[in-house]
Amino acid sequence: MSEAPEQKTISIVEINGRIGELEAQRDAALSRAAKIAGEKAEALDLVKLLKAENDRLTGLLNDRGGAAPAAAPENPETPLAPAGAAATAH
Repeated sequence: MSEAPEQKTISIVEINGRIGELEAQRDAALSRAAKIAGEKAEALDLVKLLKAENDRLTGLLNDRGGAAPAAAPENPETPLAPAGAAATAH
């Protein structure tokens, strides 16, 4: 005859300890998720600001007589703006 596997009994103290561990893990995960959500919202806000600035600068370039070249010049020393164009802050 085969013997039935011995069942391990778990005390209420062990159960409560395990519940406490799981609650701590849940709280840590919720905290990390909230932090990540905040960082994501901040990143999205920055993307919106950068897009608005890009649109503004594109408008300035278009107002000065045409769009910027499609690609940057091969020589990194070559200025992107005409020599007489002064940068202005808004």
